[in-house]
Amino acid sequence: MFSDVHAVLFDLDGTLIDSAPDLGAAADKMRVDRGMPSLPLDRYRPMAGAGARGMLGIAFGMGTDHPDYAELREEFFKNYENCMTQRTAVFKDVPELIDQLIGRGLKWGVVTNKSMRFAGPLTKGMKLFATAKTVIGGDTTPYAKPHPAPLLEAARQL
Repeated sequence: MFSDVHAVLFDLDGTLIDSAPDLGAAADKMRVDRGMPSLPLDRYRPMAGAGARGMLGIAFGMGTDHPDYAELREEFFKNYENCMTQRTAVFKDVPELIDQLIGRGLKWGVVTNKSMRFAGPLTKGMKLFATAKTVIGGDTTPYAKPHPAPLLEAARQL
């Protein structure tokens, strides 16, 4: 059935790694720095896939149309850069899955909407990604997912 498959591409956050703890911590630091009470991780976790937009929405109840959004987004990015590998972890069965793919002669890679500013250092710092043949970020091509350009670029690199 899958004899024509030569490679597998994965999303990053919420698929291969649990990055919600560090994303939430970056947003929560902003709350605490402003004298607001800390929120528990379970408040941030459901919006982790939405990145800065989701985290700022939970932390401050703001959308992208808020006048302070751009400034707070950059502050969030700086916080995240400083903590993005502290609590982020590979999901439990992922290493075994990747080993099975490699054992079957399949290449694998990552296509994420996370910018390479974060995806590059994050994947370079985790042993799992040493065998990935490509990591495509949300800013690697002119378009992010769900546009096909990032997937086509990953396929080209494989």
